[in-house]
Amino acid sequence: MSILTDSAIAAFLAAHQDHPRGPRPIAVFDCDGTVIQGDMGEAMFYRQIERFHFRRSPALIWRDHPRRDEIGSLYGKLAGLGSAERAASSAFAAFAEILLAWYFDQIASGAVVKACADIVRLFAGYTPDEARGLGRETFEAEFSSPIGTRRLGGRDLPRGARFIRESVDLIGALTGRGFDIWVVSGSNKWSVEPVFTRFGIPPERIIGIDLEVHDGLLTDRAEAPVPIRTGKIDALRRHTPLVPLMAVSDSKNDIPLLLHSAGLRIRINSRRRDTADFFRTAGTVPDSTWVLVESPHIME
Repeated sequence: MSILTDSAIAAFLAAHQDHPRGPRPIAVFDCDGTVIQGDMGEAMFYRQIERFHFRRSPALIWRDHPRRDEIGSLYGKLAGLGSAERAASSAFAAFAEILLAWYFDQIASGAVVKACADIVRLFAGYTPDEARGLGRETFEAEFSSPIGTRRLGGRDLPRGARFIRESVDLIGALTGRGFDIWVVSGSNKWSVEPVFTRFGIPPERIIGIDLEVHDGLLTDRAEAPVPIRTGKIDALRRHTPLVPLMAVSDSKNDIPLLLHSAGLRIRINSRRRDTADFFRTAGTVPDSTWVLVESPHIME
C-alpha cells in the first residue's frame, strides 16, 4: 500500500492541492535512512580511506587526536606507496582503524556534531568541484553495489544504498502540488547532492555539512551552523524564513527538526529503532500530527 493512501497524508495532500499567490510552501527531508537506505556521508568517508583520497594528512586536521603523531607517521609511509602496495600494507590497516575509531568513538560518546564535522574536514585541500566529483563517484558506487559489507580497518562496514519508496512517493506528490523540497542532512553536502538532484531539487535547496573555502580550496573549518540536531533548524533558517509544513526523517537526532514542522511529522523507521524510545526522547506522543512508517519499502 502506498504511503499516499495513509489517511493523514491523503488529507494533507488534498488540503494543499492549490496555493494562493505568495511563497511556495516547503517540506524538509533528511537524507540518510530517510530517502535512502544507507548513509552517504559515511560511505564517502569509507571511500576516502579506501582510495587514500587525502590532500592533507589527517594529523594536520585532527589536532586534538591523542594519537596524532602516529597518524602522521602512518600517513607518511602510505603516501609514498602505489594503491595496490598501500592496500596490502599493515600500516594501511592501522591507519584506517585509527580514523574509523575516532569517528565511531565520538558518535558513541554523544559527540555527534563533532564526529560528523571531523570526517568532512578530512576533505580539506580539495576544490569544491573536486569534492562534488568525489560525492558523485560515491553515489554511483553505492547505488551500483549489492547491499552488503566492506572490510576496512578490521571492521565490517555497510556497502550499498537504495531509495526508500515512501519518501520517493512523498517527494513526487509534494512537488506536484507546488511545494519546494528542502534537504537538511548531517552528511557532507557533496555526498547528498547526487541523491536529490535526481528529483530535480536544485543544489541551493540542499543543505549539508560544508567547509569554508580559502583561495579556491576547502579549508579544515566547517561552516556554521553544522546541520545536526538543533543546528538543522538554524541552517534551514539561514536559507529561508519559511517554516516547513512537513518534515520527514528517521533519526532521534532530527527530533528538533520534526517538531519544527507546522504540519505533519513523518518518521521513516528504516533502521528498525524502538518507537517508544523515540517518543520518550522527543518528550511527546504520536498524535494526529505524526505519521509512522514502521516498515519502509526499499526500491531495487
